[in-house]
Amino acid sequence: MNLKKEKQLDLDPRIQEDSEKLLEFVHMFCRGNHKDLSKTPFIFDYPKVPLKLEEGRELCDECAKLLKHAIVMRYLCPLDPKPSCRNCPEHCYKSEYRDAMDVVMKYVGPRLLFKR
Repeated sequence: MNLKKEKQLDLDPRIQEDSEKLLEFVHMFCRGNHKDLSKTPFIFDYPKVPLKLEEGRELCDECAKLLKHAIVMRYLCPLDPKPSCRNCPEHCYKSEYRDAMDVVMKYVGPRLLFKR
């Protein structure tokens, strides 16, 4: 019997850092724009992506779906060094996610100046 184990790639520390920032950005956006929506603690649990994120930040379903997509796309990005998605020659995000992340970044950007 020949059992194949699925290969799990090593995690680049930049991917971990970028994913933590994405969690912070999407959480900030969701907290400020989706106050009336039901939220659940965000848990990122994909066995093929060996990522450890802080659990417990509450997100609405829409923001959780966007964040999961963003993290997986960041993990799968073949470009090194990774350009900003806006300047990338290969858009791996579906257009709906790209547009949603653009809205998140435009909301969060100015607020980061006051947070620090």
